[in-house]
Amino acid sequence: MIKKIVLRITILIIIIFGFIAFGLYLIEIDDHYGDLQEIYFETKSGDIIINKQTKEFGVIAKNWKRADIITKENDTLDLNEIIYKNQEESKYEVFRSEQKFIIGELNYKKILELKRRNVLETIIKN
Repeated sequence: MIKKIVLRITILIIIIFGFIAFGLYLIEIDDHYGDLQEIYFETKSGDIIINKQTKEFGVIAKNWKRADIITKENDTLDLNEIIYKNQEESKYEVFRSEQKFIIGELNYKKILELKRRNVLETIIKN
């Protein structure tokens, strides 16, 4: 009887700590990305993101806390750096494809051509 009570209390404590940890993780993402958290949650590593106003683009590389953008110049930018220019949100679009692309072989016009031929699927757009 005592073993069952201890086991139930232990399981309950583990579940409570799990919810707390998950909540803190979501708060961390919200604090860092704010309005861009939709991009963080909806994209996968390998997706292509373009800034329509500056014509910058890159491939998204995600880990459990951050979404970095690898540009053609092999720079690693945070998601905020490619979207926000002069403290204003730029127009952007995120694409996904079954094919893998080498970032060095892409340019802005080629990405738009691939979109027109339906090789790239639009995931998020503003």
